[in-house]
Amino acid sequence: MMNMLKKILVPIDGTEYSWRAMEYAASLAKLSGGHLVILTVVKPGIKAVGGAPLEEELVYSANGPVMQIGNEVLGAAKHLMDKQEIPCDYLLAIGSRAAEEIIKLSRRENCDSIVIGSRGFGALEGLLKSSVSKTVIEESELPVIVIK
Repeated sequence: MMNMLKKILVPIDGTEYSWRAMEYAASLAKLSGGHLVILTVVKPGIKAVGGAPLEEELVYSANGPVMQIGNEVLGAAKHLMDKQEIPCDYLLAIGSRAAEEIIKLSRRENCDSIVIGSRGFGALEGLLKSSVSKTVIEESELPVIVIK
């Protein structure tokens, strides 16, 4: 079983559930000598803190509010993971369907498993809402560990 835990994808959205999933994945990676791929998915057109909908072209700007929110979540993850001695990659994806992005990235990154939280309702449009984790479980061909 441990050879299945060499490259673990962990989708996060900044909620307590996603941090728990990341901690769990880190423990698995330590046991297996594995590597984490930490992913956050931001929706195009997500409302900025001011509440105004974003112009579509802003979504793809590296300095746009959407990217900033995603980068803040990944920055927090990096800060937490820097204390661990586990190799990590950090990815930010833009897509309106989080589950599809998670599955697509798991393939592209050649991950062998996914660890996902089951109840998130954070700034990133609820990346880890149960519907997202349910879709990932149903559609991914990889083993999926769900953290509650």
